[in-house]
Amino acid sequence: MLIKKTIISLTLSSLFTIAPFYSSADDVEHIEIKADRMASDLNSIARNVTVIDQAQLETQFANAQNLAEVLAKTVPGMAPPTPALTNFGTTMRGRNALVLIDGVPMNTNRNISRDLHNIHPEQVDRIEVFRGGNALYGSGATGGVIYIYTKAGQAQTQAQTRAQVKTSLEEISSDATSYTVSQSFSGEANGWLYRIGASIEEINGFYDADGDSLAPEPSQGDNFDSTIYSFDTKVSKTWGAQTLSLSALAYVLDQDSDYASDPTVKTLPYISKAQSIKGLELNKQNEINNLVLNVQYQNQLSDEHKLSTQLYYRDYDARFSPFDGRPFATWNHLAQTYLESSNLGLRLTVNSQLAKNIELDWGIDTQDERSEMPVTTYDGDVYDNSNYLVFKEMGDKAFVPEISHQTAAAFAQVRMDATDSIGLEGGLRYEQIDASFDSFTTLGQNVPINGSSYDYDSFVYNLGATFDITDNHTFYIATNEGYELPDIGLQIRYANSQFDLSQSNLEPIETTDYEAGWRGIVGSAALSFAVFKSESELGGVKSEGMGLSVSRNEIKIDGFEATADFFINRCI
Repeated sequence: MLIKKTIISLTLSSLFTIAPFYSSADDVEHIEIKADRMASDLNSIARNVTVIDQAQLETQFANAQNLAEVLAKTVPGMAPPTPALTNFGTTMRGRNALVLIDGVPMNTNRNISRDLHNIHPEQVDRIEVFRGGNALYGSGATGGVIYIYTKAGQAQTQAQTRAQVKTSLEEISSDATSYTVSQSFSGEANGWLYRIGASIEEINGFYDADGDSLAPEPSQGDNFDSTIYSFDTKVSKTWGAQTLSLSALAYVLDQDSDYASDPTVKTLPYISKAQSIKGLELNKQNEINNLVLNVQYQNQLSDEHKLSTQLYYRDYDARFSPFDGRPFATWNHLAQTYLESSNLGLRLTVNSQLAKNIELDWGIDTQDERSEMPVTTYDGDVYDNSNYLVFKEMGDKAFVPEISHQTAAAFAQVRMDATDSIGLEGGLRYEQIDASFDSFTTLGQNVPINGSSYDYDSFVYNLGATFDITDNHTFYIATNEGYELPDIGLQIRYANSQFDLSQSNLEPIETTDYEAGWRGIVGSAALSFAVFKSESELGGVKSEGMGLSVSRNEIKIDGFEATADFFINRCI
């Protein structure tokens, strides 16, 4: 079965400045791309990029609940998010995007789609979004890359306190009021630049236009009645040609709500909206814990060679809302899933200036991810007799066993100025993946599954060319391959006794993208237009009938996107 999608995306924005009105295109500053392996002036890169700086972020976060909302408003091709605590379906150009925080990947092989809910707005300094398939950073970027930079220390000593209050206009009360308080310190001590920041956000209920409390999201969960804690610190020092940076980031979301979504709504022939009911007794509610430790080191080895290394560790766990899976043979429990994951990775990149007009990035990536997904089970009789409000724990069971997922990759990316107006780029990446899990028994049907292992590899490329028509107009063409590793846990949690990892439907999603675009500055407007096509023989694994069958389809996506940014002078 072939699935074909057509995507049309238009973005219009205005940027208010206190600088003089732009009288000509020459006055508009070109944007620099900072991401490693992609660093370049925006005009010389063969793909469309959206850069959201600190000033834009502050404006957008003033009326947005989370990062996903900001991206949906500012990035062409980004699907709008749902109110739930998930970015499932929040695709870029119809495919998944890889989220990186200071170069650390937020995706896990057991894909739970919370990648955009692992950092607080107070921690974000800048975002660069590379649209279209990309394999420079590994698996998961079939739709693009979202590269998030956290805030860093400044040479000037400063302390900043921020407070924000939000409330519903339909229900002005403490139940509908949310607040955020943050404090940060930055400065320099003994040659070290430092930043320490912390925030607490109290989120209460949400209300609709009728003044009625919105019902909690019963599947992926939400952040109603939650407290969010964040902490980040970063120190860096430069001596001679060397720079060392150490950082830690923590984000904790802890929900404690008295409300549940009324499950009897689905039995009614018609209802205008979901209903919330008070009296929920559930000790373990929606939760996110994201800890990232990061060490980065750079050394200008010579005039021609620069070394950049990164060692990171991520500890992550997330909990979802309980699910009544008793009617389904693959579940057979009233249960609540949660994910526990750890990830240790190393990235090494060498930037080599081979000639005046030729630049090469080459290096290696390694990663060791361990993840598992147990469930907490609950007493079904107590739940039924309490009008679906009381959850009495019966103990934890395995849903997805611990999966070991190890990758090793080598890559090379070259950029060349063929002439003063023509730039060429191309790259190769080879990745070897080894996956394994231990023996376990399935949750619903108690089928014993023997442990298994599997290895596979992927070889992808990218090619692009840019043509500077004038100093302010650039045309580009590109083809990029990307890949996305399959979700092993989605299949083994519903496996039968004959299951073997090496024989399952676990081929990676391998995409081929074609793109042509133009960027230009006309007067005080920055404009862009792109047409694209993305093809893959396989899509993601889809679970049907609560896992009773799985399927994958060939996918073809084509579309176009256009942006217009107007720089408008603001009177003082």
